[in-house]
Amino acid sequence: MVPVVPPTVLVVDDERDYVDTMALLLQSNGYEVLTAGSGQSAVNQLRTRAVDVVLTDLAMPDFDGFRLLDTVRGQPQCCDALVIAVSGWGGREAAVRCAAAGFDAFFVKPCNLRDLLWTIDAGLMRVQHHVVVPRAAAGPLMR
Repeated sequence: MVPVVPPTVLVVDDERDYVDTMALLLQSNGYEVLTAGSGQSAVNQLRTRAVDVVLTDLAMPDFDGFRLLDTVRGQPQCCDALVIAVSGWGGREAAVRCAAAGFDAFFVKPCNLRDLLWTIDAGLMRVQHHVVVPRAAAGPLMR
């Protein structure tokens, strides 16, 4: 039997509490999680480590989410990764801008975890043909 390797998610945000909370929630739902407190820190990790999903804030001081998206798409080891914006910026304008930039999805903080997990799982199955372990087997779904 081939072991199931959990997808790796990189959580990028300059708010440490958000990063820590999101990492805990994702880990409890069966994902391997890496974290970065800035866009530049995320880029440094992506140079040495492939990831399946990048969850990024849009407004970060040194390297915003749009620039990070372009960098991810330019890295051969993660150019097919799902890149999902999770931002405090709300409204139609932000959603349209994210779609036009090429993000795979856009969520406004605080986002519904169930919707986020469904989006990640569906995207992984569509884009990378991952075997996604059902939530019951992967761990509890936080509500």
